[in-house]
Amino acid sequence: MENFTLYELTELYTNLMDLDLEDEQVQEALEEIDEKIEVKADNIAKLIRGLEGQKDICKAEEERIYARRKSIENRIKNLKEYLQATMIATDKRKFKTDLFSFNIQKNKASLKILDEEKVPEEYVEYNRTVLKDKLKKAIAEGLEVDYAELIQTESLRVR
Repeated sequence: MENFTLYELTELYTNLMDLDLEDEQVQEALEEIDEKIEVKADNIAKLIRGLEGQKDICKAEEERIYARRKSIENRIKNLKEYLQATMIATDKRKFKTDLFSFNIQKNKASLKILDEEKVPEEYVEYNRTVLKDKLKKAIAEGLEVDYAELIQTESLRVR
């Protein structure tokens, strides 16, 4: 048997099964296709493992870069606060050098909520959240509804 793709092997296997023949040649062909499918599955599993390793390396690198970025952001914030405190303490709120201009300016006003319970309803928005675990348990225990259902899916596990 030639070198077929997994898709082609599946199609061959299905077609032979549909013939519903007991012939010894058909059984041998099915076994050969079955073996080739297992070889393909092994190769795909190897590829999956390799990709999972690459994924883990990428995730670790993302975390390292994120930590580095946060460190740089914190350093920038601290240096700005240090410079601003010095400028305020020396009453030097605006000046220029050959390279830069420095100016302490008022920021746009922001809102600080002192007591959220006292805010009128017209300024409040509620986000509806379905409690899926609670609803799932209720349906599993016999609750009959027309707006949700329990579904059972399948997934491949390679060990």
